[in-house]
Amino acid sequence: MRAWRRERRQDAFAPKALALLAALVWLGGCHEQPDPRFQAPLVSGVITLPMTATQRFEERLSATGFVAALRGGENAGITFSTIAAAADDGDGAASADIVLAQLAAASFDPRIMGPGVAPVDALTGSGQTLVLGSGFVSVFDPVSPLGLLQVQGEVLSEITPHGYTRVLGVRDGGERDVAIVGRNDYHQGMFESAIQVGPGIVEGGLLDISPRERKLPTFVRAFVASCSDRWIVGVTQIPMHLIDVGERLLAFFAAEELACDEVVNLSGDREALLAVMSEDRRSIAYFGNPALPRASLLAFAASTP
Repeated sequence: MRAWRRERRQDAFAPKALALLAALVWLGGCHEQPDPRFQAPLVSGVITLPMTATQRFEERLSATGFVAALRGGENAGITFSTIAAAADDGDGAASADIVLAQLAAASFDPRIMGPGVAPVDALTGSGQTLVLGSGFVSVFDPVSPLGLLQVQGEVLSEITPHGYTRVLGVRDGGERDVAIVGRNDYHQGMFESAIQVGPGIVEGGLLDISPRERKLPTFVRAFVASCSDRWIVGVTQIPMHLIDVGERLLAFFAAEELACDEVVNLSGDREALLAVMSEDRRSIAYFGNPALPRASLLAFAASTP
């Protein structure tokens, strides 16, 4: 896998651009109320399949409990790892603040799904093994993407010149590949499917976030890393700044001797989601409500021989 990036942003968090984007979203929904999902508690757990009509999503496992649920699925080709939010957090429960799923590139086929697909349906109805969600949306309309969404060649939402500076795309060239490019480098036809995302966290193996990002609010995050022989996707189980996520990931890559040159923020707050089907396809471990329809999903299915 490779990641292509020629665009260099002078400031990853230009205050004027962020203010303009926030104003546009606010004005677009000034007579509406935020979707209830954004006031709902964060949830994580395990679904035993088939899911019943009375299944509720109100509880949350401990940080280490969620990791145990993921590992209990015994998925061939996926390695689950954890990272503490701070270097001196030790080996306690805080060590599971960041959860990573490392997927062997030779074992999985990536695809982009959406809009309106619920993660649980993607896993049970489309044969996917892992889904990560869910792109950027307005709090007033969480099923409609903000920025580019292209699925199997069809552009469902146009690219926006403001806000999100990266495009995550899936190529179909024999060996399916995930690539991350700068927004200005993207052109239609580059990918079979694509999502506009951002900001970039790591570019060319280096941290790509201004320290001023620490002045912004923290959020739970979902992110994607492009590496030489694998894809790494993950979530933070606690609200974090992206600069801290990037620093901890770079330290992990160095310690594990992984060649990962690009990391991008996929979503935050209640839209951050990771759900994984067990190897026997009898249960789903999830972080984030898997029953809610999403604007988009990055999904991985086990490759067929």
